[in-house]
Amino acid sequence: MKILGLDPGLTATGYGLIFDHKKVLFGTIRPREKDYLKKIYFICQHIKSIIRKYKPEIVSLEKAFFQKNVVSLIKISELRGAIIYILLQDGIPLVEYTPAQIKLATTGNGRASKRQVRFIMEKTIIKNKTRISHHAIDALAIAYTALRKFK
Repeated sequence: MKILGLDPGLTATGYGLIFDHKKVLFGTIRPREKDYLKKIYFICQHIKSIIRKYKPEIVSLEKAFFQKNVVSLIKISELRGAIIYILLQDGIPLVEYTPAQIKLATTGNGRASKRQVRFIMEKTIIKNKTRISHHAIDALAIAYTALRKFK
């Protein structure tokens, strides 16, 4: 089974792909454009290329959560909408999880810190000393959550 996890963000969108319960591929999409609509386009083009190349069976996406800055929440929601549109176009099943669900699935504690999630992902999924962005770690945790639900 191939599961793609996405951690959407306008300055950096993390992605993590888990193949056959053991192999992983991950990275961070970092648009350089200033205009947020161009950022959304850039991110979506990269996600499309990842989907075309690796053909995930399921995509797991983090649900938007409350932010103090309403403008940021709206822009992130627009990015999520664009990503969901791409997935629907390609007929790829989508599952969504809240941050608490992701933390619970990865660490056993729905209130775990980002540091605890990183530790578990590095020990169980990455299994080497490669330093990766927290966006990619979050994306792998999102994919791992889906993997645990679909085992």
